[in-house]
Amino acid sequence: MSNTPNKANGTKQAVAHKKNILDDRRIRLALSILLAVIAWMVVTIIVQPGTTNTIYNVPVDYSYDSAAYTSRGLSIVSVEDKTVNLKISGDGYTIGGLTASDFVVYPDFSSVRDSGEKNLRLLVRGANGLLNGVTVTMEGSDNTVDVVFDVVEEKTLPVTITTNYLTIADGYILYSTDVSKETVTLSGPSSELDKVATCTAEVTYTGELNESVTLSTPLRFYTAGGKEVTFEYTQLEESSVDVTLQVYKMATLPVNVNFINAPKDFDDSVLVYALSRKELKVAGPTAKIDQLSTLPIGSIDLSTFALNKSYEMPIELPTDIYLLDNISTITVSFDCSNLETKTMNLPSSCVQVVNLPSTYQLTVETDRLMNVTLCGPKGAMETLTPEQVVVEIDAEDFSVATGQQNIACRLYVPSNGKIFALGSYVLQCRIDSN
Repeated sequence: MSNTPNKANGTKQAVAHKKNILDDRRIRLALSILLAVIAWMVVTIIVQPGTTNTIYNVPVDYSYDSAAYTSRGLSIVSVEDKTVNLKISGDGYTIGGLTASDFVVYPDFSSVRDSGEKNLRLLVRGANGLLNGVTVTMEGSDNTVDVVFDVVEEKTLPVTITTNYLTIADGYILYSTDVSKETVTLSGPSSELDKVATCTAEVTYTGELNESVTLSTPLRFYTAGGKEVTFEYTQLEESSVDVTLQVYKMATLPVNVNFINAPKDFDDSVLVYALSRKELKVAGPTAKIDQLSTLPIGSIDLSTFALNKSYEMPIELPTDIYLLDNISTITVSFDCSNLETKTMNLPSSCVQVVNLPSTYQLTVETDRLMNVTLCGPKGAMETLTPEQVVVEIDAEDFSVATGQQNIACRLYVPSNGKIFALGSYVLQCRIDSN
């Protein structure tokens, strides 16, 4: 009998089955127990259902749900600066990442109907809505806040400067005051603003003032009866202002009058006049006052001068010099008893041209300057002849260009500085290039 396998009939040999570790019932049981332990650990260590945590110092938000009182025309004027501690419960995975910013603690404004101080209970909720699976409560029993409501208004008052507490040095004057802000606006409850009638800046300074200074000055508020108001809730736009005190040196100075359109080397002693005020009391910066010995108040145009005429002159003072006397004009009255006038015709030979560029030539085409009126001392006028008068054309007084021009001229008498011309005169001239 042969032991060789019989392959003649074409039957395949059976493949032996490989064993798997999971085929062992005991192994599968051990793995099931291990996975159950791991799942339990995940739930208890990571998810932690029933976990409790505390978030400390969560601030009260007074702006949340503010429409509940602003719709009644009310505003909050005073609040407590308060924080609370929150106790949160839920699964550890969820509450582990929560912070104070995830919650809003706010007063319950639903009971607010009118102004006054209200004690309101605090509420808490999630900052972005409900937090699923999380319970939150406030720790402790002090879960209310005191809030003061009122109708908030604005009131604008002019700033009045008070200088009662200043000492000004002798010879000086507090001429004026300037304030950096002329009005101040208050914002607060009507119950406080209704008391306020005036706002003052009471300027103080240690020592005597003899120069201008700028001082920071606190604002003070008073009732109509003069009682100072202390604000509890009102906010000030400004609590102080800068006050500039213009302190000037005083002086009493003699007055004089200037004369314009006077001839060359004019001796104004020929004009005898009286002033309605010989001196004026003025004030100004010390350096400028010390430079003045007389006070020029204005000018009289000699070309329009008339004998025995009085002039009402507006007082025109130098820059930064201020008048302390309560007047605005000075009357100038001339004594013309020793003056007389003389009218004559002046030939073109009296004309002298000065300051003409050498590249030009000027020809006077007017044969005579007619009806010229001169004024001066009586004796001098009687003997005055046309040949003594100079008619001067100064090329610096006009634009030099070729062609014909009517040119203004000045008249003077070289031999007598007390004679002057009345009126204005022009000559017809022709200018040519050399």
